[in-house]
Amino acid sequence: MTSFEALYNQYFKSVYAYVLARTRAEAAAEDICASVWKKCYEKWASYDESKGTFSQWLFTIARNETNMYRRLFWVRYFFPLAQTPEEILPGKDDTPLELLEQDALRHNLLNALETLSNPDRDLVSLKFFSGLNNRQIAAVTQLSETNVGTRLHRAIQKVRRQMEQL
Repeated sequence: MTSFEALYNQYFKSVYAYVLARTRAEAAAEDICASVWKKCYEKWASYDESKGTFSQWLFTIARNETNMYRRLFWVRYFFPLAQTPEEILPGKDDTPLELLEQDALRHNLLNALETLSNPDRDLVSLKFFSGLNNRQIAAVTQLSETNVGTRLHRAIQKVRRQMEQL
C-alpha cells in the first residue's frame, strides 16, 4: 500500500478542485479539504482495497464533507454558535441593503423553525447547532438512527417549504 503522504500529494489538487467547484468559495474549500484529509487520515486503517479504489473512498469522503457543509451553511450563516440573532454584528463591508436582506432572512428562518414541533426543533438543534451526527442524536434522544434521519429530513423539508412561501 502506498504511503498516506504520497496519496495526499497525488490527490490533494483533485480533491481541492472538486470541493472548490461545489462550494465556489476558496476559504470554504480549504476548510472542507482539511476536514476531508483529517477524516481520511483518522480512518486510514479502516480503508479496505477490496471495496473500491482509494480515489473512490477519498472522493466519497470529500462528497460527504461537502454535502455536510452545504447542509449546515445556512444555519451557521444565520445563527453563529452561542449567539442570538440580536447579538450578531454586521460586517464592515455589508451594505445597508445586505444588512436588511440578512435580517429578513434570519427573521423568516426563525419563523419557519417555529412551525416545527418541539421534538423536531430539538432534533434540528442537535444536528445543526451542536454538530451531532444522526447516530449521536439517536443516542441522546433514545430514538432509532433511522427515525432520527427520517424526522430530520421531514423537518428540513418543512422549513424549506416555509421559507419558499415567505
